[in-house]
Amino acid sequence: MQPQSLTPQDATGLLSLIGLIALFVGLLILTHRTQLKRKLQAQPNPSPAMKPFPQASNYSQQLLISTQLPPAERQATLHQAFEDWQAAYLLRGLDGQTEFLRGETYKRGLRYQLTSTSLAQGLGLFIQAQMAQNGDDSRGRFERMLAYLLAHPAQDQPALSSWLSMPDLPTSPRLESDLHAEAWILAALLAARQQWGGLQRFDLDQIFQQRSQALLEALNTNSENGTEIFSPLLFNIISQQVPDPFWQTQTEVEWNKLIPHLRENNGLPGRQEALNLLQIGLDGLLFPDNGFAERADLAFSRLKRAFSDQEALEGDIEEGFSRLASFSCCVPLALLVENGEDPDQLWSRLNQAQPGKQDSLGASLRLVAMMCMAETLWVGRNGKELSPTTSE
Repeated sequence: MQPQSLTPQDATGLLSLIGLIALFVGLLILTHRTQLKRKLQAQPNPSPAMKPFPQASNYSQQLLISTQLPPAERQATLHQAFEDWQAAYLLRGLDGQTEFLRGETYKRGLRYQLTSTSLAQGLGLFIQAQMAQNGDDSRGRFERMLAYLLAHPAQDQPALSSWLSMPDLPTSPRLESDLHAEAWILAALLAARQQWGGLQRFDLDQIFQQRSQALLEALNTNSENGTEIFSPLLFNIISQQVPDPFWQTQTEVEWNKLIPHLRENNGLPGRQEALNLLQIGLDGLLFPDNGFAERADLAFSRLKRAFSDQEALEGDIEEGFSRLASFSCCVPLALLVENGEDPDQLWSRLNQAQPGKQDSLGASLRLVAMMCMAETLWVGRNGKELSPTTSE
């Protein structure tokens, strides 16, 4: 019996089958390599911290925050809130090399679009540096979050970041910068220098110089257009590294613009006013000789009217700015009022607050307020600590 020879059709079918098998094997190998790469990227990169959490604030001796809970218990509660914040709001970018704080979700056509803001991201960077501990991945996470900001430049100032970005789009629209967010980002970079000395992926000093110069240029331009930004604390910290009389001049100009709002407004403040009050409070805690005495009476009067609103902290004051965010901005200032709000009540409201799933800004501001009450806020307290160092 003669063996049957392969017909051309049989040979073609066999080759197709072999090709499909080879393609399938190739896809398995590629998938395995991708999974292995992501697994390696997800592994923590332990780094030593020069100021491991918890650090005693420079105001902890002068300002005794009297609550029924000792500082150690408040610090433990703060650390748990920090862990919850990371789990709820921090997400990896599509490339695995970036990380961002998720914001509000909008429906666009048939799909929902995730967003992130530079203000929440800047606060997130600041929080990471503040809460770092020896041997954790805080520096790695800080670098991934910074990489995300660098990957989303602003339309008006490429050295700054777009105020809003869309993480799950291959190319996110480039919008204008948020100058208040940029000041927070610079403060976070200085805190990173104090905490780790430098970064592994980036030249920390170079990025700081580029962004601070771009912020100066943007503020000069926007001051002519009437854009308001009042940041006495942040400008004071930045000016220690980038001496320029403009920082003080801008602070005085914007304070004069803020005065009518502080005199007239009632209830919990809206976004801009609340962020201003946060700056006044933080400045009073960390730099009481930086003009706080001249602002105190008017700020305290406004704070009293803000805290007359005792409603629950759910819901928004205005679009994109929650009642929790507004209340949290008022807490540092409240700590400076003699015989003011009961610290136990302030701590209880912060501790029991449940930030919304899309309220990363409110959740971040809540952490900053809790840091103040747990007496662990340390950044910028000593100008000598902010001297430039060489990145690793």
